[in-house]
Amino acid sequence: MQSNKNQLIMKIKNLILISAVMLIFTSCKYEEGPAVSLRSKEERLCNEWKIDKKLTNGVENTLTEAELQTIVEFKKGGDYSITVPILGVYVVFSGTWEFYDNKEKIITTYEANVLGTNVVQKDTSKILRLMEKELWLEGKDSTGIVEIHYIPK
Repeated sequence: MQSNKNQLIMKIKNLILISAVMLIFTSCKYEEGPAVSLRSKEERLCNEWKIDKKLTNGVENTLTEAELQTIVEFKKGGDYSITVPILGVYVVFSGTWEFYDNKEKIITTYEANVLGTNVVQKDTSKILRLMEKELWLEGKDSTGIVEIHYIPK
């Protein structure tokens, strides 16, 4: 009788161990982490962010004064804004954001009237790292692959 009880306990321990290992390896979503988080992706994303580092084709760029002052905000429910200094005045572009491709990418969209011309901007960025205090996004522009590292404002 004791032998059957020990075998059952051993099977339960193995099942728990296998489940824990599967959880760790299947939750590793982004290339740069985190491996596991107790906060949802939306909770980690929704914040005011400022640019900490920018790389173009893997080479770090010196941030311009405008980039240093730019603020990107993701809000719960899908609202998005980017505040950019233009000729000494802070201009806010408002729009929306959504996860895409199994929450591995973010689509941001905003519409603005710039000097009488209506501009619609839609960007898709790959999420490389999404933590409470770090957000790394990768996108493409005319210069190549751009990776931007954000930190909370």
